[in-house]
Amino acid sequence: MKWLHGWLAKQPLSAKLKMANLVTSGTVIVLSSIFLLFLQAWLSIHALLDRTRTDAMMTSENLAVAMVFQDRKSAQDILSFLHASRAIQSAWVYDKHGKLFADYHRSGVPASPDPAPEALPAGRAGERISWKQVGWHQAFNYQGEPLGTILVLADVNILYTQLLSYIGMLVLLLAASLTLANLALTRIQALITQPLQSLSHTAGEISERGDFSIRAKVHPGGDIGRMAQTFNTMLDRIQRREVELTEEISQRERVQKQLDYLAHFDNVTGLHNRHYFNEQLELTVGRACRLQQCAALIFIDLDNFKTFNDTLGHATGDEVLRIVAQRVSHTVRADDVLSRVGGDEFAIIVRDIPDVQLAERVAQKFLEALAAPVFIGGTEIFISASIGISVCPDDATDMQDLLKYADSAMYHAKNSGKNGYCIFAPSMRGAAERRFAIEGSMRRALERNELQLLYQPKVDMLSGRIIGAEALVRWHSPELGLLGPHEFIPLAEETGMIIQIGEWVLRTACEQLKCWHDDGHRHLEMAVNLSGRQLREPNFVRQVEDVVARTGIDPRALELELTESMLMDAGNPTIEKLHALRSIGIGLAIDDFGTGYSSMSYLKMFPINTLKIDQSFVRDLPGDSGDCAIVQTILALAHNLQLQVVAEGIEKRGQADFLRTHGCGKAQGMLYGAPMTHEELARMLAAEALAGSGQGAQAT
Repeated sequence: MKWLHGWLAKQPLSAKLKMANLVTSGTVIVLSSIFLLFLQAWLSIHALLDRTRTDAMMTSENLAVAMVFQDRKSAQDILSFLHASRAIQSAWVYDKHGKLFADYHRSGVPASPDPAPEALPAGRAGERISWKQVGWHQAFNYQGEPLGTILVLADVNILYTQLLSYIGMLVLLLAASLTLANLALTRIQALITQPLQSLSHTAGEISERGDFSIRAKVHPGGDIGRMAQTFNTMLDRIQRREVELTEEISQRERVQKQLDYLAHFDNVTGLHNRHYFNEQLELTVGRACRLQQCAALIFIDLDNFKTFNDTLGHATGDEVLRIVAQRVSHTVRADDVLSRVGGDEFAIIVRDIPDVQLAERVAQKFLEALAAPVFIGGTEIFISASIGISVCPDDATDMQDLLKYADSAMYHAKNSGKNGYCIFAPSMRGAAERRFAIEGSMRRALERNELQLLYQPKVDMLSGRIIGAEALVRWHSPELGLLGPHEFIPLAEETGMIIQIGEWVLRTACEQLKCWHDDGHRHLEMAVNLSGRQLREPNFVRQVEDVVARTGIDPRALELELTESMLMDAGNPTIEKLHALRSIGIGLAIDDFGTGYSSMSYLKMFPINTLKIDQSFVRDLPGDSGDCAIVQTILALAHNLQLQVVAEGIEKRGQADFLRTHGCGKAQGMLYGAPMTHEELARMLAAEALAGSGQGAQAT
């Protein structure tokens, strides 16, 4: 059976369908034929039995007279008439005493044995049926007197002959039926399975070639046609999905390549980025320490990049970065790594060097490559850089320390006049450690409430009355102690923390001003310093408006102080922000006036209402004639432009007298009060108010 099952499994669907139909049809025909054959045999036997019974009855009636007269010869002649019936084989007649009276046997047929008379039921008729013979026996009488019994036997072989003929006819009929059925099924299967074969062929071709544009060609009518249409529709969807999948895979490959590129390259300059730089620096430091080699880290920061980036736009700034990358790429060896690690910061890993002099030559070549001016959009731009160098393993054997020391050396170069390089020295280690400690702690300073505002009084020089205060931020760090703004504000500018710190300073100062106003000191003004980073924030004006609205102060009592360098760097967006601030009543002052570049030309461009004379011009008054001339010029300029003037850093009466005499209206300095807490300033205001009320009472 296994081989038959395996053989059937290998046959095509059409053959399986045909065989199933033929087996089904053949089984039905065979079963029907067997049933008909048994029915025919039963009917034939009973028909033969009926004829035998009829012959027995007719013969017994004719034998009655012969039996009465005991005429055996006549009885024998009557029995001979049974020869006319081809099926009758033998017959026996017994008298009423059971003695054989006459018998008949067909010639050519072996005589059947004489049945025992006692085997015949007396006085009753009955049949005898076996696989060889059928017979009928019955008693007969004359005028009510029993005469005897007759037994007639018929041969069933003739029936078998007939049945064989019948079976032959059935076999021929079965063969003919199956042949016709096969022909019909072949035709039908062509109509049914050929579309299925077409679908199978199409599926196989698609599977072999992987081409989902192939379609099944089947007549659209009927179930198979609908199946083919569904199949083709499915192929349409698969083809569309395959196209979409191919496009998606291609897109993912492109995205992956882009991500791989972005993971290791800077998209502006095409140089390696910080991620790749950190990987290579860690490998370089480890290799140098392991093999006792020397490697150098060169950290580069472009000078004044933010100035022309904000003034000329970010597109120009990006173009400058690209030009820098192109110019300095040839300054490094093939084995060195040049990366852009920040906005305007670059770094070079110089591997396997004999001494630090090679790193110095690379730094010098870098500066020389930047020396030629750059022309972008008709504007001439001069680029310079401050460079710091640290060496592994001499300065550090750890990547973070090496970065920290190179950064510290770079700031030393920047503070030494820019456009130069500096090699890290052990004496810088303390400054570097403190700088990085400040940067690490500063991020938690706001969360831990470590910042504090002090307020330096601002007085009216004619009356000596306190008219306001300047808010000055201090940082009380548990780890670093008390830090002034000069220690952490520049670092906050670089890291972006100045945005959060500046917002806190503005909000806290305005809240304090509101408290003073509520206490009755409504004449007080509050000055708050701004950073250039704050002013470049797109939503800065909205932030200031929100603080003013939430604290409820009069915006005219708030003055924001800017430096001249911030105004020099300002573009149209910054000018628009300054006008927006002035439109809501907020005052704008230029802090440290006179120490910037070409500041005079900006006074007409910006909505400034106050100039603050830098303390460097006040310190030597009135003894220094140059400072006297500068201060007088500033005062005359302010008066002509209808600007207010505040002098900073007044410590002596002579300085105050000179400034008052020449028309300076407001002053700050140690002479009037050092930066103090709001409680201390409140006590000064209370004492001033008390003194003023006492003088009023005396006058009365």
